[in-house]
Amino acid sequence: MKPNLLITGASGFIGSHLIEEALLQGYKVFAAVRKSSKVVLPDHADVTVVQLDYYNDDHLVEQLMSLKQQYGRFEYVIHNAGITRAKNVADFNEVNNLLPQRLAQALVTSQNKPAKFILVSSMAAFGPGDKKSRTPISIHQPMSPISNYGKSKRAVSNYFLTQSPIPFILVYPTAVYGPRDRDFIEFVKLIKGGFEPYLGLYRQILSMVHVSDLTYAIVGLLEKGIVGNQYIVSDNKNYDKKELGAIIKGILHKKTIKLFIPVTPVLWIAGLTELIYKLVAPSKTPLLTKEKINEISAANWSCEAKEVWDALGKQPRYDLKSGMQQTIEWYRGNNLL
Repeated sequence: MKPNLLITGASGFIGSHLIEEALLQGYKVFAAVRKSSKVVLPDHADVTVVQLDYYNDDHLVEQLMSLKQQYGRFEYVIHNAGITRAKNVADFNEVNNLLPQRLAQALVTSQNKPAKFILVSSMAAFGPGDKKSRTPISIHQPMSPISNYGKSKRAVSNYFLTQSPIPFILVYPTAVYGPRDRDFIEFVKLIKGGFEPYLGLYRQILSMVHVSDLTYAIVGLLEKGIVGNQYIVSDNKNYDKKELGAIIKGILHKKTIKLFIPVTPVLWIAGLTELIYKLVAPSKTPLLTKEKINEISAANWSCEAKEVWDALGKQPRYDLKSGMQQTIEWYRGNNLL
């Protein structure tokens, strides 16, 4: 019998890759998606699409009990659902902190308690590392988020670390790229057009991970005899921000004009944009806010990820050069470049 695995946030960039990796590793996948989701999931005998009502505790318990009666209990859960943009602090807290708490409690109440619940979090929960020493961020240091998004992620981590009703692992991905990503492609397009923009006039260190390595690690942790641990996941290397541009230029065989953009005027523009949104479109959120700019422009996002690969007894399959090569080939194959 293939073990049942519930994956939330299954229609997103990381979620869709989690499904593919879980199928490769022999799981029967229950893909939880929003009603509004337009992403087409794999037409596979071992993929069942479900829609869970996270906002009604009683209904959520009923749904989980019904699924258990029909398919058997969920041996494992990967909670990947969350939001990176919100109108206010309360919305971040509701989705990123309270929602996974309700799901964990509902799994217990419905007698669907899994052997392991993996929460996919974010490095934003820790906040950037020391900008002077450039010491990599460690899983053992205190969390000091600098955004409301990061604070909501810290809050849910604290919940699981202090009062989780189920066995858990917390995973903190670094910057994630790969096929189907819609963020890094914009930078690739700019370089293809001959421009290489960087935010900030200072040196910035980054950690990154190819989405296939991230999901390889997450799914691989399910059946390891480990619970209660936290892991940062990267490709085990750290990069200067200009290395990313140099690698992409090399793959595209392009020469570029480097543009180093000061952070302060960008913050002014972001503040003005936020004000306009509040006045003209209060139900919407701008793509870049002052908080987001402060976060992404921080000088030190280098991380220490050795522990997760040691626990798995494996190594990441992609470094930035090989991973970006594969990603750009996917962009080209899908007529996105």
